[in-house]
Amino acid sequence: MNHSSVRPQVRPAHVWTLQSPTETRLDNGARLWLYQLPGQYVISAQVVMDAPLSCEPAAVEGCATIAVRSSDEGSMLHPGSRLAEAVEDIGAIYAGTARQSSTVARMEVPVSQLAAALRLLAETVTQPAYEKVDVDRHRDLRLAEIEQTLARSSALAQIGFQNAVFDAGCRVGRPAAGRISTVEAITRDDVIAFHDRWWRPDGATIILAGELPPDAAQLVDAAFGSWTPGNQRAAHEQTLANPAAPVVWVIDRPGSVQADLRIGGFGPDRLDPQWAALQVASCAIGGAFGSRLNRVLREELGYTYGAHAGFRPLPSHGSFVVQTSCRTEVAAPAARAAIDLLNVTDEPFTATEALDARTFLLGIAPLRFQTADAIADEASVLAGTGLPASWFNDQQAQIAAVSADQASAAFSAAVRPERLSVVLCGDADQLLTGLEAQGLAAEVVTIDG
Repeated sequence: MNHSSVRPQVRPAHVWTLQSPTETRLDNGARLWLYQLPGQYVISAQVVMDAPLSCEPAAVEGCATIAVRSSDEGSMLHPGSRLAEAVEDIGAIYAGTARQSSTVARMEVPVSQLAAALRLLAETVTQPAYEKVDVDRHRDLRLAEIEQTLARSSALAQIGFQNAVFDAGCRVGRPAAGRISTVEAITRDDVIAFHDRWWRPDGATIILAGELPPDAAQLVDAAFGSWTPGNQRAAHEQTLANPAAPVVWVIDRPGSVQADLRIGGFGPDRLDPQWAALQVASCAIGGAFGSRLNRVLREELGYTYGAHAGFRPLPSHGSFVVQTSCRTEVAAPAARAAIDLLNVTDEPFTATEALDARTFLLGIAPLRFQTADAIADEASVLAGTGLPASWFNDQQAQIAAVSADQASAAFSAAVRPERLSVVLCGDADQLLTGLEAQGLAAEVVTIDG
């Protein structure tokens, strides 16, 4: 055991970079990104399709999610449970998600079973059976999920925040998996129509990460080469801000002893030239345990167990949000304290804060990307938002060069305290008086499912 009284010296964080993929393209137009990662014997295979949530018909929002969730319930070649059994037989796992930028179908599998996995993944993507009983079951499960969501204070606060920040006509301002009225209307025909139109190689990217065999590209081509283009591309939605913002809203939960708090507003996306500086700034303000918000609201004032803040980019624009929960009696002063802490113009970041933020952001990267699946996930985000595979490495280099002054200037321009909306979910009778005392005149609103 080392009994030395000399404190070990922490080395400065260095710029860590992602492995660059080999990039090719299939004859049907789909891009192929191959990440060769020696020692990663569980392969992550992801198909990122140009099928954002904004492609859903408004009357059946949620059909993109039902299409994903029902896709592995059986295929034309492996009907019913036979598809799941075939996936299990090779030790693979299938999952998928429908998001604002794209739809993703993915599989994890041991490298020895890659060829079989790619065939099954292609089969699931191109030939799902979508039996009525399966679509109806997933629709009913989604309706039950909505009921559970509406019973959770944190979820209500988040839905309220989306409504406060984004224009009512924007898809991003509504629940990603649909509302009660739209999910109830979804039929098998709706799901099939969405799949047939948007699950196509046009604009798609197929990603493989792991210790890939030499013929990985050929295996992908054999599985996906016959995937037929639809000869149309999605029109990605231009995200708009709520013209009524800023607002102060309270979502009433009578008798609640805790309030969930969201503070924020319309924000930039990853294409903003100040994105690296904003990442350093958001880490310093609320992205790490020692950040300003957490230090003051948790350590000094004792209002909360923790507070977090950050920018949430979308394909077009995005949001900035502070989120925390606290006792009802301190919710209003916590909101005021958080808003005041966001005034970086009057109290710029110090050199130490910027250094700590840079060190954290650069130092966490090797831990974030220890697995092939984590690297494929990052690649799918880049592909889905139309960014090049080199974007992450470029950002790492830019983050390393951000100064305290640059972080302060970028944050002050993007986050104006007087333009931020405040949403609380809790006991309105107690919250309204406290908010008014803090100069925050609030309106009680109702969140519909």
